[in-house]
Amino acid sequence: MGVVYRARDRHMDRIVALKMLSAELGGEEELHQRFSREVEAAGRLSHPHIVTVLDMGQVDGQLYMAMELLEGEDLRALIERHAPIPLADKVRVLAQIAQGLGYAHSRNIVHRDIKPANILVTSSGMVKILDFGLARVADRATITKRGVILGTPDYMSPEQAQGKTLDQRSDIFSAGSVFYEFLTTHKPFKGKTLHAVLYQIISEPAPALLTLNPELPARLTAIVHRMLNKDPARRYDTMGAVEAELLQLHSALRRSLSRSAMPAAGDGEDPRGRVREYVHRGRELLEAGRPQKAVAEMQEALALDPAADEAAEILWRAQKSMEASAPKVGPPDTGLESRVATLLAQATPGVSDSDVRRAIAELVLIAPDDPRVLDLVRERAPAKR
Repeated sequence: MGVVYRARDRHMDRIVALKMLSAELGGEEELHQRFSREVEAAGRLSHPHIVTVLDMGQVDGQLYMAMELLEGEDLRALIERHAPIPLADKVRVLAQIAQGLGYAHSRNIVHRDIKPANILVTSSGMVKILDFGLARVADRATITKRGVILGTPDYMSPEQAQGKTLDQRSDIFSAGSVFYEFLTTHKPFKGKTLHAVLYQIISEPAPALLTLNPELPARLTAIVHRMLNKDPARRYDTMGAVEAELLQLHSALRRSLSRSAMPAAGDGEDPRGRVREYVHRGRELLEAGRPQKAVAEMQEALALDPAADEAAEILWRAQKSMEASAPKVGPPDTGLESRVATLLAQATPGVSDSDVRRAIAELVLIAPDDPRVLDLVRERAPAKR
């Protein structure tokens, strides 16, 4: 609907993200209304987990909205590249999404287009909810045309798919679909056609999360499946309730990662002081290029205080640093594989011992860790007497 540019605000001397509705699209009344609605909705919201709108207006017939410029990846990118994010960090991301949406709902705004591409995780691990272009503002008339379904089909709620009136529980269902995919890399409702997807959403339950990821805590899967209930009355009433359960689970996961025992109650030691020590050491380790050590320190800090945002930020940055420095696995060497196959064929029964020995000697040099080579060496090893 709009085009986003990287721009400089000359008055404030800062770099911003500038979203504009072009003059060509501005002639379309519905698109003009949607852009205006996004500006209004986002302008009403001021929250750490919702993109910040800095300015808005119209110049030469073009609507614009200046927003904070964010560096990071959206959930779609993280899901598609199977980013190695520990479960405790994933749950923290989910809790931040719940908190941001809960705040929007408390301001009588329903997003209506929650999907992975509209949720960005910054380089410091902070969630930002984007794109309120389809948002419904409670005290404004709807801009939805009769008979037209708005939103992204894969993440719609059943009532949204049927064109019914929506409240915050529709966002709860859509968030549940996003949570499901973030935890498993699989969408909860699939189909080859739009009608097939909508039928699944309206009529079929999502496959059990544990069948796709058996290592997930049962408590977490129960939260997501409740969010995905077809009946809005049987979902959570608010995203605040979802957030509360996720934060409890996050706290338990953080503490389970601690390598040392928790301090006994009443031992007189202020855990906040220990957290500050861990954070200080972790920051120094990260700056010194030792992200693995920094991760260990931050896990200890978060075991003491799961809500320590500074520790969570350092942990996220350290894990991203480790991921960036990990050796990249390239495509298989087809020439090497062809040579290994040829040598394995030369080492089969019926071939002269001298040829077999030469083949094995080369195999050990070029593919020492290949299971087929290891098995061959074991088979040829003389029996011990």
